[in-house]
Amino acid sequence: MTPIIDTAREAVTERLAPLRESLEERARDTRRAITRGRHAAEDFAAETALKVRRRPLESIAIAAGVGAIVGALFGVALGWRAHNRRA
Repeated sequence: MTPIIDTAREAVTERLAPLRESLEERARDTRRAITRGRHAAEDFAAETALKVRRRPLESIAIAAGVGAIVGALFGVALGWRAHNRRA
């Protein structure tokens, strides 16, 4: 190649090197965070399964209570939205 192109390539590479290093570092940090999150989710799932096996009736009662609360909130929200549409 010509010396001008080589010089330009070197200049661009030199200028972009800190940006590239920063992006690579952020990508590594992101991969590590994803791995930590996945491990935390797996630990949570295992712990929850263990609690359900130890106390099945309590788990069913909690799930039913949460379902009833979410259902009631959803019903109130739909009713409120329908009422506001008519007005």
